[in-house]
Formats: sequence, structure tokens, C-alpha cells
Amino acid sequence: MAQSSADVRNVALVGAGGAGKTTLSEALLHHCKVTSRRGTVPEKNTLTDWDDDEKERQHSILATPVHMPWDDKRINLIDTPGAIDFIGEAIPALAGVETALLCINAHDGVGVATRRLFRAARDQGLAVVIVITRVESENVDADALYSSIQGALGERAVPINLPDAWGGSSSRVVDIFAADIPDDLQAAAEDFRQQATDRVVECDDDLLESYFESGEVSNEDLAAAFPRALRQGNIVPMLHVSVEKDVGVNKLLDFITHDCPMPASRAGTAMRKATDADGNEVEVAVDGPFSAQVWKIAVDAHVGKVAYMRVWSGSLPSKTQIVIERTGKTERIGDLLELQGKEMSAVGSASAGDIVAVAKVDDIQIGDTVTDGQAKWTFAPIPTPVPKVTLAIEPKNRNDEAKLGPELHKLADADAAFVAEREEATGEMVVRGMSTLHVDIMLKRLERKKVETVTRQPRIPYLETISANGAASYRHKKQSGGRGQFAEVHLRLEPLPRGEKFEFVDEVVGGTIPRQFIPAVEKGIRETCAKGVIAGYPFVDVKAIVHFGKFHDVDSDEHSFKLASSQAFRASVDTAKPVILEPIMAVDIEVPSRFMGDISGDLNSRRGRILSMNQEGDTAIIQAHVPLAEMMQYSTELRSLTAGEGDFSFQMDHYDVLPSHLASEIIAKHKKDMQPA
Repeated sequence: MAQSSADVRNVALVGAGGAGKTTLSEALLHHCKVTSRRGTVPEKNTLTDWDDDEKERQHSILATPVHMPWDDKRINLIDTPGAIDFIGEAIPALAGVETALLCINAHDGVGVATRRLFRAARDQGLAVVIVITRVESENVDADALYSSIQGALGERAVPINLPDAWGGSSSRVVDIFAADIPDDLQAAAEDFRQQATDRVVECDDDLLESYFESGEVSNEDLAAAFPRALRQGNIVPMLHVSVEKDVGVNKLLDFITHDCPMPASRAGTAMRKATDADGNEVEVAVDGPFSAQVWKIAVDAHVGKVAYMRVWSGSLPSKTQIVIERTGKTERIGDLLELQGKEMSAVGSASAGDIVAVAKVDDIQIGDTVTDGQAKWTFAPIPTPVPKVTLAIEPKNRNDEAKLGPELHKLADADAAFVAEREEATGEMVVRGMSTLHVDIMLKRLERKKVETVTRQPRIPYLETISANGAASYRHKKQSGGRGQFAEVHLRLEPLPRGEKFEFVDEVVGGTIPRQFIPAVEKGIRETCAKGVIAGYPFVDVKAIVHFGKFHDVDSDEHSFKLASSQAFRASVDTAKPVILEPIMAVDIEVPSRFMGDISGDLNSRRGRILSMNQEGDTAIIQAHVPLAEMMQYSTELRSLTAGEGDFSFQMDHYDVLPSHLASEIIAKHKKDMQPA
């Protein structure tokens, strides 16, 4: 790792499943003489798909870094999974690079994952290069392919080289600016050359002015301006490769080293965004104090927790100390580790642009900023997708109860899209993931830790509230020899706006409830709210006003008033038109336009309310509000409706009143469950 940052290129291979990313990474490694032969996915011998689950399923699940030399430069490449199920590995990997190589299978074209990963790369300020793979595919309609790419990703996407032929007769790629373009490619090359020129000159005012005046621009001037246009997103170049025919691989390597951004710049600005303690944006220079960001966590059977870091500034020697800015803790580290697939080897130091790992630092997380104590900034958080599938989980054997929580949280630490937590409203331990497959694989890893579990559909985190004013009183009186128990509490209830939770008001006058017992009254009501009144869910958005009561000089105590207030609250709720609130999700759905009618009809059947329906190219984008209860299996059902071509995201938006016929079912079930066996 002796190269300066100017000689380093960091790229991530992203794209839909089946786009040939792992196959391409093997070809690049082989061309750079890192490997003596090119591995293949079916033979289960690729450098990046090394995990047992990846070999078994024959597709990438983990984001895996490798490195290779080319033209006196060092290329750090991260091969990422393409399935939406594992996008939680792909998106954080983008935080470690300057360039996303967006792979598109020539035969399959643009899919939902392609669009989503393109947006993720642009949102993080990366240069994007489209790599059209499998040029050897037969029956490719090139014009339709380019049109669909520009329709989905924008007109800035322009081919800058072309295959001399599609299908089995492909033998080379031709630069659109070359002098020796074959006659049958002249027209297409001229069209794309004009498009590329228009995109590139936009990034340079002097070049643009000269172009307007003369109508021409030299290839030399275009070549000089091209890296800046790529960095700023003015152009999204398309290159073509066929690994099977050994076409375009060298050209891609040359493009990466000659035109892709170096670590010192990203999206035309200095480095990755960072802020100081006051929230002010900081310009991080490569020659500043050491700073890095953790973009991946792995748990290795031999070395324990391993944090993958991208170094953004300065340098750090092995066997030194680092500061984790989130906690402020100083941690001693051993060797810095260079990564080549699953292999890790010690290096003496790491500098700006390097991707390295540190082991055995327990309190470290994805997104953490790591410094040497001199850098006073924190890098922008790494975006993570919102999980779509939730399951309640519990240990199969009581002996595993103590192990379940810690092991689940280890898995969650290593996967930004996997969440394990206690659901406050229901008390259940739940796991959340991107899909049923994603959760299944995580639970399979749990089994390898000798922790067996059972899962089920989780309870919906309903809430309870009132829809009108109410009032009641309750007298608690108990006499069983000796000192008795006595308290009387009078309450009024008023509904509060959504989200206000709970308000307690003391309007007692004249000492009808002595001051020392008022806290017990409030405590009794709060504890009842936590347990629920009508269906066992937390009671919210209510103002409880205690305004009168009675006490006994001897028999009254805190316990009596707590019991009386609890029962007075329950009685008051009965008079205040209680309702159940259900969580409503804001849902964004992307599907091919031909499925728009099917999706809108399905949403209506789910009690959904469609907010908007738009079309971008051949993609329909639907926004809706849908009850969470109707979305529990939506990941699987959407795939079924769209033949795997649909995707969605959702997040909690608000709570709304559950229809009375559904509420009645929930209340009846709760009453039945509460009856003695």
C-alpha cells in the first residue's frame, strides 16, 4: 500500500442480480494477473463469493473488497450483491468509493434494482459508469437497450464505446472518438459522439463558449474535460464488456485508471461530506489528520469482529490507537489488515484512499467515524434501507434464552438492513429484514451458533385512545381485619391531538385527596395506560384530570389510591368512546408500467389510499398510505404480482382509527385470551 492517493482508484460493482458483477470482477482480477485463472460462480471458486451461503445459492450476499494493480495504479474494487434482498450490503459499500460501476445485463436491460442503486450512488455523490455486460448475448436490440437506459437513468447516459457486433461474433469494442470506426457503426458513433460532447462541454465554461463559437471541440480538449464531467455527473458513460469473449475488459481497466475520480475528489468537491461538533460542514483534505469511516462490519470465526474502513485523510500506522468519534473512546488496535476476498494480511500503515480493516474493536458500528484524535469532524451517516419484513422470534429451547439477544445483535451489527429489537407496544422480540430470504439467511447463521429459534407473524403495534370526553369515579374499599384500604378518585378524560401521548392534570381543591397521594393517582393511571384498557395495547393521546376524591384518615394509603385511580380510569374510558389506532405506512412502490392497474387494485383491497401515480419512462411510481396490518407479507406478494420486477419501500407515517368491525375482532380476542384457562 505504498501508492499515493493520486494513484488509487476506488470502485464498487453494483447492479441487479444476474448482471454479471462477480464474473466481471474475476475477469478484472485475472487480467491484472492477481489470479492465475478466472474463477466462475458455478464452480464456486470466485474470490469474492467466498461465503458458504453465497456458494450454496450461487449469487452474492456480501459486499467483498479486492484489489489489483493496473497501469501503475491500484484499483480497490468492492463486489456487491445485486438482489434487493441484500441491498443493505450494497448501499453502505458506496460510502467507501468514488465511482459506482453500474452493471446492466445486455439481455435483461434495466431492472428495479438498477434504478435504485443508480439513485443511491448519485445521492452519495459518486461518479457512475454503466458497464453493459454479456455483449455476447444473442438477439439484443441495441437501440431499445440504450433507449431504455436513458429513459430510466436519464439522457446523460451515453455510450462511449460500442461492440463491433452483438452476440457470438463480438470481437472488440470501438471508441466512439476513434479514427477507425467500422462503416456499420459510423452513424451510431456520430450520434453518441455528439451527445457525449454536449454533456462534457457543459462542465467547463471556457470550453462551452468555444464550442458555441466554433461548433467544434478537439478530442484532446474533450479528453481533458471528461474526468471532471464524469465526477460532477454531467455524463454517465456506458462501456461494453463480454467476459466470455474477452471483449472490453482491458478498455474498462484503462477507463478506471485514466478517467475515474481519484480519492482527493468526489462529485467535484473535496472528499466525503463531514461536519464539526457544531454541525458546520468541514472540508476534509487528503493530507489532513487521519480520518476514516467504517462501511462494513463482519464477524470472523477466528479473529472476531472486523471493521472495514475507508481512509479519507492522513495516514495511520498499525498497532496504534484510534478514536471512535461516536463514543469518544480511544481503542488500541493491532495490525491493519489488507483485504483480498476472505483473505486478510497485515500491512504497516494505511493512507488516504486505502480500504483496510481492524479486528477486535468491540464497540464499533457501520457509519462510525474513526480518527487519530486530531481530526475534529464526523462523516455524514451512511444511508441504510428500511427493512420490509418483520417476524416475531423466540428461542426454541429455554436454555437458549440468554444467548438469543446477544447473538441477534451481533448479526444486526454486521448488516445495516437487519434489525433485532424489542417491540415496545407488544413486548415481542422481533427481527426485521429486506425480505423473507434475507431473514431466513440471518436465522440460518444463528443456527450455526447453536441457537435454534421459532418465528411467527408479529402482533401489530396497535394503540388505544378515546374519541370523546368521558368521566367516572371509583371507590376502592377493602376491610379484612386490622387496617383497611380506602380511596375514592373522580376523573375526567379528554382526547389529545395525535402524538401528544399523555397529560395528567391535578384539579383537586379543598384537600379531598391529600397532596401526598396525588403522585400515586398519576402512577396508577400511567401504569394502566402502559397495559392498555380495551385490547391490551398502550393507551395514548389522553388528558386525565383528577378533580375530586375522598380519603380515610387511617385506611387511605398510596396503594389504595393507585388502585382506585386505575379503576376510575378504566371506567372513564368506557364513557369516552374508546377506539383502537393502527399504524399507517407511507409506501413508495416502483413497478413496470404494465403492472400499474394490478398494483392500484391490490392496494385498494388492502384498505390503501393512493396519494399519487406517476410514470418515469417505463416505470410506474405509486405513493400510498396503507395500514401496516395489510403489509406484513407484501414483499412476497409484490414479487408475485410483478414477476419479481417490483420493489417498494415504506416507513411509519401516522396512526389512524381502526375500522370498528376490525377493532371488535381484536377486542374480542383480547377478552378471550384474558379468560382463565
